[in-house]
Amino acid sequence: MNFDDAIAAHIKWKVRLTQFIDGTSTEQLKSDTVCKDNLCDLGKWIYGDGAKFNSKAHYKDLVSKHANFHRCAADVIKKVEGGDKTGAKSMLAGAFASASKETVTAIMELKKEAK
Repeated sequence: MNFDDAIAAHIKWKVRLTQFIDGTSTEQLKSDTVCKDNLCDLGKWIYGDGAKFNSKAHYKDLVSKHANFHRCAADVIKKVEGGDKTGAKSMLAGAFASASKETVTAIMELKKEAK
């Protein structure tokens, strides 16, 4: 897996969610799918080939932070699904932004540890 690609993909989630909130997205995002942390490329790697790093502290941190990232993304989508775009924008700027930053940091730390 390319750690830098994983970082870029997770940073793009902010744009994806912003477009979803604004109604300009071409994607049909569903909260019950987005909440699953094993469907994206990073998640597939974490639970597949990346499991070889499961003895590393940063691997365990990444698993936790990545799962929280997907929960927060799903929560943003739930707000939109419930018609609360203002709440979704607030969550995007708050809890989701924090979870995103923590996930990217965890990816970078595991990248260092994996070398």
